[in-house]
Amino acid sequence: MRPAISIVLFVSLALPACAQQAHVPPPPEILQIYTDSVKPGKMPEYTRVEQEAARTCSRANTWPYLAIQSVTGPQEVWFISGFDSYASMERSSEPFDKNAALSADLGRLMEQKTSLVSDPHVTFLRYRDELSRNGGLIPGQTHFFNVTVVKIHPGHESEYEESQRLLRNARERAGAVDKRAVYQVLSGIPDNTYITFSPYRSFRGAAEALDGLLDYDDLDDSIRGRVRELLAASVLTTETFVFSVNPAMSNPEGEWIADDPGFWQSSPPLQRPAARK
Repeated sequence: MRPAISIVLFVSLALPACAQQAHVPPPPEILQIYTDSVKPGKMPEYTRVEQEAARTCSRANTWPYLAIQSVTGPQEVWFISGFDSYASMERSSEPFDKNAALSADLGRLMEQKTSLVSDPHVTFLRYRDELSRNGGLIPGQTHFFNVTVVKIHPGHESEYEESQRLLRNARERAGAVDKRAVYQVLSGIPDNTYITFSPYRSFRGAAEALDGLLDYDDLDDSIRGRVRELLAASVLTTETFVFSVNPAMSNPEGEWIADDPGFWQSSPPLQRPAARK
């Protein structure tokens, strides 16, 4: 992949459609997350650059991507792309390699944002279905995510994974609502890291869910004790942040728009004259 077009090339790849249907596609097997840490006071200018990048990709009919912006924690923007396989990930750069004008436009925008961000990096993750419990990475009308980043003591991944399987099984038996997509880091940050995405319709829903992350009151005493024991032995650090979906900096899938047109009104496809007509 060419560095000159990394502003969106890293993130403008196929993420499964998430319309509110009877059957929601499962989370993608591989996630690619391009992270920008936006410098203090630079968010307005950064937003302008990334909105132009999204419009450029929309006009060129590139692959869709999702932009989420931190509400709590460090001032970051994550651009998320999903792939069903490594082969599809390798093919994702083909539209950009064949479009010189698009590459030039994105290279220009990359230059504009260089002074606005620090520590941009790309992370690749693998979906862990046996640790998750959800109806797709982005169910219908997802506006917010709780994102939990768990760093594990090297060599203690098995204890952490056992704790997550216990949680999943106990909550499945109880019929509890527990929408979580768990991914394990492959590269980009320390590989003994797991990232969990929990979608919500409202900020209130995301914020209220934070209160119950560590109490496990819905588990019986024996399982709750075992989960805490496993976590104490395996977890180095855990942090949870609230992110909001940013429509104007995304290049959304058409089915996302159909599911929630009001929310996506500021996205590039709906801002084009033909779309407005």
